Amino acid sequence: MAPSATGEQPAGRSRYAHGALIPDVEKHGDNPVIIRLSDEELHSGETKSDTIQECLRYFHRDGFVVMENAIDGNLVDRLYQRMVRDNEEFLKRKHMHWNQGASTGNVSQIPPLTPEWLDRDFYANPHMIRVVENLLGPKPELRFINSNVACPGGTGRQAVHSDVNHAYPEIPFGIVMNIYLQDSDAENGVTEVWCGTHNAYPQSEQQVTPAKGWIKKEYLQRQAKVKPPVQPKVKKGSICFRDLRLWHAGMPNKSDRHRIMLAVDYFAHWYQCPMTTKLPLSMKAKIEQEWKGISTEGVEWVEGDLNSLDVPFYLNMTQDPSQYLLQTENGFQDPIGRQTGKYVFDTAKVTEENYWTPE
Repeated sequence: MAPSATGEQPAGRSRYAHGALIPDVEKHGDNPVIIRLSDEELHSGETKSDTIQECLRYFHRDGFVVMENAIDGNLVDRLYQRMVRDNEEFLKRKHMHWNQGASTGNVSQIPPLTPEWLDRDFYANPHMIRVVENLLGPKPELRFINSNVACPGGTGRQAVHSDVNHAYPEIPFGIVMNIYLQDSDAENGVTEVWCGTHNAYPQSEQQVTPAKGWIKKEYLQRQAKVKPPVQPKVKKGSICFRDLRLWHAGMPNKSDRHRIMLAVDYFAHWYQCPMTTKLPLSMKAKIEQEWKGISTEGVEWVEGDLNSLDVPFYLNMTQDPSQYLLQTENGFQDPIGRQTGKYVFDTAKVTEENYWTPE
């Protein structure tokens, strides 16, 4: 139905105000904003333009937005159960590393990479890609597949940090999609996020040292007065779009079940990220045909079986190929470790200087 001469729309639909479209999208919250896909969008795979507009609006404002009802619950439950079983085996691996210390109970665990588990809805979800391509430009590059697992019984928290500590561009260049495989909140260790910090302060000014992305105490105390950190309630099957520059921190899981969120990173083509992620060669044709809208330039195709639990953690979000992190039996090997032979990355102890304390 066309709009009336006055510009008014029928109730329950988008409307116009001062020449602007006011989207009719179900959403709630403000720190962060959670936008719920309609069941029609979920099942059709077609994202409404109104939904995309709202996702872009709040991502640019906050550096973080949640898309709810994005993945079928049966798919989510199936992957969750498999990854819980995998976690028991993964914790026995010699190269396993607790993120910011064993007290956090927090590990990076690559999800299963065999064909039966590589479902497009997780790694190239059509709703997710519609938003990402509008943020990063056409053919965003898939360059990282991993997950963050908060094991039951964790007592420690992470330092507030940004995932990037190099001289990055002052515009969105990379986005991590955190996909929750269970309902999550403060009880089971949902991530603490600091909305609005993706572009609040210069990178070199806010970080404790040039070697890592931990944030200075004075900036934490200052920013909390503007918009305090929060552990949001996130439903399973939700996709959280997080600017890589955003401050955040892993939190302890006080429940008796694993808290698992996938971490899938896309980068702008113009950024020329050197990082690659491994996928089975047997899936190459299917992925390149069916995972619409993405570039696989950052994929390393591997022949034969690919056991994700044996793939070491590898990370390089810079533009310099030499600046990579590699998980080894001796700890994380970073550029300094490769020069000195001393692997001290991610061994510093978290104290009150590394997170916000109410004044």
